[in-house]
Amino acid sequence: MMTKTLKYGITIFIGLVLGAVAGLSGAKNPSSSLPSSDLPSSYLAQSVERGLLTTTQGSQINIRSGPGIEYNSLHYGIVGDRVEILDSQRENTSDIYSRRWHRVRFVESGAVGWVRGDLLLQTPDSVSNACHQSLTEVKNNINNVRNAFLYGIIVENNSLSPVRGKPNELVLVVGGPGEDSILSSSELMQTISEQLIQHCGTISSVKIASNNSGWHHVFGLINDRVQPFECVDTGPGNQLRWGQYYCGL
Repeated sequence: MMTKTLKYGITIFIGLVLGAVAGLSGAKNPSSSLPSSDLPSSYLAQSVERGLLTTTQGSQINIRSGPGIEYNSLHYGIVGDRVEILDSQRENTSDIYSRRWHRVRFVESGAVGWVRGDLLLQTPDSVSNACHQSLTEVKNNINNVRNAFLYGIIVENNSLSPVRGKPNELVLVVGGPGEDSILSSSELMQTISEQLIQHCGTISSVKIASNNSGWHHVFGLINDRVQPFECVDTGPGNQLRWGQYYCGL
């Protein structure tokens, strides 16, 4: 079901956005770091969303001077590095299908720079190496869909989850003109959800959502099996149960 409400698209990413997994080290090449005292006072005065860098074990993530691959690489991070999210913007502000980048500050070293949205997991919590690896494989599968890409990765608490030890929902935000191909493929979304729920310990459901519209689907654990949730309309007295989600965002 389509809606024009933008939750995971333009509006959600204004200001502070996307985060990621367990902290290992600070950004490398610390000569490029920015001391915390040089950060804007408006940033220092407010609570900061945190995240983790996510990629394949052993790989380096370029941290750039601006939101795009054309900007210089200042230093690099590795999987699990903890960061604070300072700002977010599209690579091309006039193109709704351009990728999202985030300006981050490394918790350990204080280094500052820009990282692409599909390399950042928005969560204050740690995740396992197996979860990082699954996220990388899922990202590659999504990016291999013609004219589509993974826009962002977010972990949210789901208060409805009855699954012991799995209180969270993983949100995959997809973008590009080809995002419809992903959201129209029940088989692909089922496979993605099974993989992430299996390898990401606290995840009991997976939401796959467009960053440009309200179109989304949810899959989660029901009777120990990953199954598609039922889309229901909002209405007076209509409360969600586990296994359901509101059709509109």
